[in-house]
Amino acid sequence: MKISVAIPAHNEESYIAQCLESLGRQVGTSGPLELEIVVCLNRCTDRTEEIVREFAKASPWPVKIVSEDRKGVSWARQTACLAASGEIIASADADAIYPPDWAARIARAFSEDPHLVVLYGPVRLRDFANRLSQLLHLILNDAITHLGRLVGWHNVIGSNFAMRREAFIAVGGFNTSLKALEDHEIVRRLKALGRVRYDPQLVAFASARRYNRLGVWKTIRFYLRNAIRAVILKRETEDLEDLA
Repeated sequence: MKISVAIPAHNEESYIAQCLESLGRQVGTSGPLELEIVVCLNRCTDRTEEIVREFAKASPWPVKIVSEDRKGVSWARQTACLAASGEIIASADADAIYPPDWAARIARAFSEDPHLVVLYGPVRLRDFANRLSQLLHLILNDAITHLGRLVGWHNVIGSNFAMRREAFIAVGGFNTSLKALEDHEIVRRLKALGRVRYDPQLVAFASARRYNRLGVWKTIRFYLRNAIRAVILKRETEDLEDLA
């Protein structure tokens, strides 16, 4: 089963090398692993493209580079996923690091369950400015995740979920009118096609840069407010602050 890792990237020269290197270390745990990496360059003006192309020269996996001139993570994710050729699309972020068995866990889960359409796991943030913020985020994020699952709402984060490509195509992909929460919104539509499952062992480690800049409470309020706008009110979301 082929896994395509889709990565949107806007001016990620400080982070994307670590992300790609972690994907380069992916290994099969119960057989050979088939993997491709798709990077969507979203109006980059720094060295992001140069870093990706340099990695591609020595990568153990094929690397596909595409471009999207319409600014925004929804457009970039959509373009990356449309360029994917694998049966499974794993959504990743340029500032995240993935354990060596990450792709293998995804492949195994979808192979074992033909009715599974979405698999997601926790995202642990690294490099917090202080330990209190890190602890606060951990408690609040896990509470939101587990309480959400009780009512059928999945706290899916774009840096750590996977979906069947045929299901992605069937629902028309991401809602590109959304400036944020495109990951939550597509899963709401995908779950009508099959099973959505949370795997607590499918962990990704992302940067805490947004929380460090805006603060934990302000960032969580932003995401909660936009979850209500996107999922309940069906209104356009507010734009994320550009970190690059």
